Amino acid sequence: MLLKALHDFAHRRDLLKDLAFAEKPVRWIIELDEKGNLLGSGPVQTGDGKRGKELSCPRLLSDSNSGTVAGFMVEAVDGMFALSPNPQKPKSAVKLAAKTAHFWQQIEDCQKATGNEELKAVITFGQSIKEGVPFLKAESNGYTLTTAAGQLVKVGNDDFSFSVGGKLILEMNDLQAYWKSVFSQGQSDDDEPNEAEEADCDTGLREFGVCLISGDPCSELARTHVPKIRGVPGAQGSGAKIVSFDKASLSYSSYGRNQSYNAPVSIAASVAYCVGLNWMLKRPDFHVKVGSACVVFWARANAQASSLFAGFLNQPRPETVRKFLVSPWAGIERDLAKSDEFYAVTLSGNSGRIVVKHWLQEPLESAIDNLHQWFVDLDLMVPLRPEGKLNKGKTKEDTTEYNPLSIYWLSRATLSDQAAKKLEKKLPPNVPAQLYSAAIEGTAPPIALLKLLLNQLHSKIVKDENYRVIWDESRFALLKLLINRHHRTRNEPNMELAPQLAETSDPAYNCGRLLSVFDALQRAAHRAEAGGGSKLNTTLAERYFGAASSNPNGAFSLMWRLHMHHLKKLRQKGEKGQRAAAGYQRSIMNICRHFTALKPCCSPQFPRVFTLVQQGRFALGYYQQEAHRAEQIRLWKERQAAAGKTDDIDADEPDLAPPLTEE
Repeated sequence: MLLKALHDFAHRRDLLKDLAFAEKPVRWIIELDEKGNLLGSGPVQTGDGKRGKELSCPRLLSDSNSGTVAGFMVEAVDGMFALSPNPQKPKSAVKLAAKTAHFWQQIEDCQKATGNEELKAVITFGQSIKEGVPFLKAESNGYTLTTAAGQLVKVGNDDFSFSVGGKLILEMNDLQAYWKSVFSQGQSDDDEPNEAEEADCDTGLREFGVCLISGDPCSELARTHVPKIRGVPGAQGSGAKIVSFDKASLSYSSYGRNQSYNAPVSIAASVAYCVGLNWMLKRPDFHVKVGSACVVFWARANAQASSLFAGFLNQPRPETVRKFLVSPWAGIERDLAKSDEFYAVTLSGNSGRIVVKHWLQEPLESAIDNLHQWFVDLDLMVPLRPEGKLNKGKTKEDTTEYNPLSIYWLSRATLSDQAAKKLEKKLPPNVPAQLYSAAIEGTAPPIALLKLLLNQLHSKIVKDENYRVIWDESRFALLKLLINRHHRTRNEPNMELAPQLAETSDPAYNCGRLLSVFDALQRAAHRAEAGGGSKLNTTLAERYFGAASSNPNGAFSLMWRLHMHHLKKLRQKGEKGQRAAAGYQRSIMNICRHFTALKPCCSPQFPRVFTLVQQGRFALGYYQQEAHRAEQIRLWKERQAAAGKTDDIDADEPDLAPPLTEE
């Protein structure tokens, strides 16, 4: 079904009109006069970036990995000048010479067939550089190129092309017509096995049969499926295949059939599905990449659907998500969505092969409803974040725009900061695949992800002095989703957590709330005693979070005695301290009324242990109490400022300002 859907997509989008050309970045244009002389000191750079300008370039369908097949009119230093892209790791001189000979031979063949005068100039230039390229100088780690203006630029294996007398070779109509003819013939010729491959095949003849994709009963079958798929993480840069078979042997053969004849697909159908998938992998509205996985998605008929999903999975802006939560069907007709199909496939690469991790086909209406429920489950009340305050390390991944509810940041929340530096290698492809499935299919991700999130949370609270829980929205939003869907699959909707602080009888959630209040009380008492001039070496949260979330009875018995001591400290600091102590005590009593008390004024009876899911509820109780308190502080400061009472506002540590009552 996957290949059939890709095949139909290519035909529906009319992507097969002109397969002879494909968009490709060409960085350098070698400008020549009519006699083949170089104009200026070297090539002219196209575009502003290092990749160059996207130009319509001749496409080769050849499936050779031999390193001896060159492009037509566009090549890099290896194919055009017989130079190794990396001088420290030189390529085979024989292969370089063969590839370069193939490049220039194609130009000579074209000139003879078309009589194009400009190509004579290109051929003359090619003959003049046999002894060396005047504008390239080899360095230890690459090449230094002299541009037409005389500037020196570092280059790698950038692509080059030509212009003659101000005319770009790639845009000449007679050369384009020539290549279309050659390419059309090459599509059939490319399917012929070469001499080495004939040794692995029972026959070198073409095969005909029923195409598994189109259903054509008598179609010419593709020995290999081309063009290769490019842009899948983990796959070769030159491309990889979804359907491929190794050399002839019992393990790769069925009923005596070899190569891709094991899965018979016509040449036309294989080209169509490969072109369709490559087209989507080049457009951000049709795919999302996270780590070593890539998800491609599209709707059969609705052209806007893919943009909707790409936007919400890649860059879910808070204001856009809020509108979507209120009105998920804005801009899409629901009646049409009922009859439309939505497709999504999760891919990862393994060298020359592409691995299909997950395949989804469902009604578009269901996909949009599931996406809406995804954001409902992720929804959290988050305090306003001061400008520039993000819980991110100084890594290359910081260049990715911070959208806490995007798949990228949700997936990254399962990793440590060190692992996140190598996100593509450290993040298993099944993690983003599971999250995509949860977003689009409405499934419950494995509860094992909860353990990863809690481990990283505990590590950050204990080790990272700059870490602020209330701004770690990605981790806690995913925690909430995992727990809610866990309870939903067990038919326990009464246990689902709300976006904001809630009054509940759940012991784990209330223990998390209580730890937050104890921690704030300790910091307030310390600040009152020290006059606000010093920081605590270790807070209660840093010391007891791990123990309190797994063995609450032992941890809270200790913290109960400590909190009595902290209340006493506050009461000794005059009227202001007494008001603060009374406020904290009310908060503590409000939470403790949900527990069974052994004696009046004594520690409540806390559970002995918490399960993994209960530990997640504990963490969310802690987060939501912290978030609630931060919001109360913000509102309190606004009221104080409006009344002109700025003396009590602690500008350096706004989270420690004393809101005396919970509203």
